[in-house]
Amino acid sequence: MTSPAGYRERWIVPLVWWPCALGLATLVAAELHSGAPGVRAVLPYAVLLPLTALLLATGSRGSITVADGVLHVPGARIPIALLKDGVALDRESFRVQTGPMADPRAYVVSRPWLHTAVRLTVDDPDDPTPYWVVGTRRPADLLEAMRTQARAGQARE
Repeated sequence: MTSPAGYRERWIVPLVWWPCALGLATLVAAELHSGAPGVRAVLPYAVLLPLTALLLATGSRGSITVADGVLHVPGARIPIALLKDGVALDRESFRVQTGPMADPRAYVVSRPWLHTAVRLTVDDPDDPTPYWVVGTRRPADLLEAMRTQARAGQARE
């Protein structure tokens, strides 16, 4: 049974990154080629361009999902009942929370192109992780979905 107000966000690499990355790979391949004949003329392009495309496609595999009272992020999941509160982080707050002010025990999951996030305090005495920082394009929507799921979970109890 799916709870109301589920949430799903895919972490897709921005389209503008594709031509930039493939252009850079082409420049590196051209430098390696350097006008040489034979295999050296083709091999850099045959290796670097598909490898770059594969890396960009792999970067787009992650997603955030809130369903059935559980927050799923790449590499982990946690029941929403174990999260005490959440705060939306703008670009500067996100930088501070993952840089100088970061707790080394915190769980941080994001991608380089995400500039906003949510900070979720963990309320579990058995978990040494004090909080999670989850990168998202829509922090307000994620927090609202989690609140809705938490209320739905309390109503079922």
